[in-house]
Amino acid sequence: MRDFRDAKAMAQTLRESLTTKTVTISHSESLELVSRMLGVADWNTLSAVLQAERRDTVAPAAKLTATTAFYPAIPLRDLVPFPNETYPLFVGRERTIQALNQAFEGGREVVVAIQREAAVDEPGLADVYEIGA
Repeated sequence: MRDFRDAKAMAQTLRESLTTKTVTISHSESLELVSRMLGVADWNTLSAVLQAERRDTVAPAAKLTATTAFYPAIPLRDLVPFPNETYPLFVGRERTIQALNQAFEGGREVVVAIQREAAVDEPGLADVYEIGA
């Protein structure tokens, strides 16, 4: 798939095919279905993945080095962040406060990952998605 327009075309084709069978779905529902068919949780994630793949094939911004770095990690609920964007964080968990304090003392960078279930108060590794920003 070249970019998100191909996925949108797939969603439109799906929607038209279902309409001929008297099944009506909205445009956003068809986008979400195509995302799930391609193994991604939702349309926003698929669009971001496709954009990232497109940028990677054009020209890499920087070469990765073979160093290891450690960053404080923060699980997020009810927010899907995108790289290079600014978001307000409402922090209440003690471990999250400690991670932010550690970031402020060091390089001011953190890793954020989305929780699978927002109801989990003390998430572990299994409770967050593997890909973060």
